[in-house]
Amino acid sequence: MNKNGLTTILLLATLLSLPAQAEPKLFGNAVTMGKVPGIKLSAKQRRTLKWYASNKAYFGAFYVVEGTDHVFWTRNFHSMKIAREAAKTGCEIVSKSKSCVLHAVLYPKGMDPNGKGLDGLGQRTAKDFERKYPKRQKDGKFGAFAINGAHGYGASHGWDSAEEAREAALAYCKLDSSHGMAPIGIAGRKWVESKQIDKCRVVDTHIPSTD
Repeated sequence: MNKNGLTTILLLATLLSLPAQAEPKLFGNAVTMGKVPGIKLSAKQRRTLKWYASNKAYFGAFYVVEGTDHVFWTRNFHSMKIAREAAKTGCEIVSKSKSCVLHAVLYPKGMDPNGKGLDGLGQRTAKDFERKYPKRQKDGKFGAFAINGAHGYGASHGWDSAEEAREAALAYCKLDSSHGMAPIGIAGRKWVESKQIDKCRVVDTHIPSTD
């Protein structure tokens, strides 16, 4: 058997050993912000909302406590459901469990913000997945892309095996999770851990060409 034949067999064995992996859902680059009417905002809340609107990235939610300056927002999450839950929980924590009201949501243009299937890759993560991640791959080497349940991710390239590439991507993603967990306080971290939002999973494995 020649070298090329052996290489093909080894690559096929690698491919057969890879776990089944659904393609990550991509929603495009256009973002819409929908607002709930009739909610009174303080001057500080209006200023924060203005900044939020100028830096929008789906999926996200903006909660307020009426009659106060309290707000809590999320953006660039991979899931509309988790973005809303995280923003509501964060708002309740900073407001000492007072009633929080949803005022705005960020979602892909053309989608129903209350519809099903609004989970995949957040807008900014999707940009890196489509642009930076493929460009960094090396000839004959493996790479991988992993995301957590919030807005974090990790990418790898230049590895000799799919297993090493996936483990590296998971390690980078876990590091991103740790950075995201650090500033949210004890109550916030407990909630994230209870929902396993900090856990990472591989959503893509780059397989080198056999040519």
